[in-house]
Amino acid sequence: MKIFLTLCLFINLTFAQDSIKNEDLPKVEAGKQVIYKENVNASPWPKLHIYQLIDATPLESLAIFLALDHQKNYLPNLLKSDPVKHMSPTQVYTKYELELPWPLSNSHYTHASDFKKVNDNEFEASWWMVTSESAESVNGSASFKQYKGKTLMGYHSFVKPKSFLAGLVKSSMIEDTLASIKSVQTETQRVKKEDQKLLKKYTDIITDSLNGKNAYQEIIQSLSSEQRK
Repeated sequence: MKIFLTLCLFINLTFAQDSIKNEDLPKVEAGKQVIYKENVNASPWPKLHIYQLIDATPLESLAIFLALDHQKNYLPNLLKSDPVKHMSPTQVYTKYELELPWPLSNSHYTHASDFKKVNDNEFEASWWMVTSESAESVNGSASFKQYKGKTLMGYHSFVKPKSFLAGLVKSSMIEDTLASIKSVQTETQRVKKEDQKLLKKYTDIITDSLNGKNAYQEIIQSLSSEQRK
């Protein structure tokens, strides 16, 4: 049953605009972000599809994107990102706290994340809501494909907020999402150039997870011990 539900989640993450348009490739090659917005009936926020190039390999890009305990150190407005439970070697639950713009209060939520290796030059990640104070549902996916010696990252997400005030901050939500995805690019490139030790830590986590190891278990136990003190 668990495998079936996971498969359904992966299927549901296939969005209408699941690849970049050929005419927009020159924009990402020039270092720009490309965004497509997909309106959803009865939702104040659209589905977002964002593309950008990262000057790193697909494995390195995925590793920093899914550096779960490190995300709070580089993603804007993210105050907490603590992995708390392995559901499988590649699937982890993470608790988050996100600072939201006024008039919304900070959001506390738990997401599940998973990933797979398509081939040596391509990886895919996905995430979905487990619990949330501010969202009715969350679904997202990201692809990391080799492109002209770099990585073409495709980010796809849909958040259905609970608050009736969410429509007032639609523009801020889109700007914040673009900034967060830009931060993935900036941090990946910084780590690749300046912090090989950190880069190895998270690429090893990806590789170990694919080899069947619960690679975040030591970090989970450490965070749990700190919280008990």
